[in-house]
Amino acid sequence: MSSAANTLNEASFDTLRKRWEINFGKPPSTHLTKAFLARNLAYKAQTQQHGGLSKKTQKRMHQLYEAFKQNPDYRPPDSRPSLKPGTRLVREWQGVVHTVTASTNGFDYQSSHFKTLSVIARLITGTRWSGPAFFGLNKPVKNP
Repeated sequence: MSSAANTLNEASFDTLRKRWEINFGKPPSTHLTKAFLARNLAYKAQTQQHGGLSKKTQKRMHQLYEAFKQNPDYRPPDSRPSLKPGTRLVREWQGVVHTVTASTNGFDYQSSHFKTLSVIARLITGTRWSGPAFFGLNKPVKNP
């Protein structure tokens, strides 16, 4: 951690609020936490010193913002596992073999259709899991 970040983390809440007003031209919301103020002031200092996001990244972030604004359930195509319809995923969990089949718009499991693998992984385990991680899709493929 940089000395500037350490300084912000050790600053009082009032000091952070004053720095926020200087940097952003208005007082922070009363609902913001000390940690939030410190992180955002550190980011502001970093962008002033090293530059901000590239134009390409800013454009992509704006596209994602617009997509999420129109559809809060939107998921970028590159964020989903790319499985061809008909692909079968098999996972053994606590002695039981579970089979999921990819479809064009989700996944089929035990005669029901689901939008995500994570919902299926939660049904199987009873806890929150990343569906792709649970079914082993995040592991790098080794060439024989």
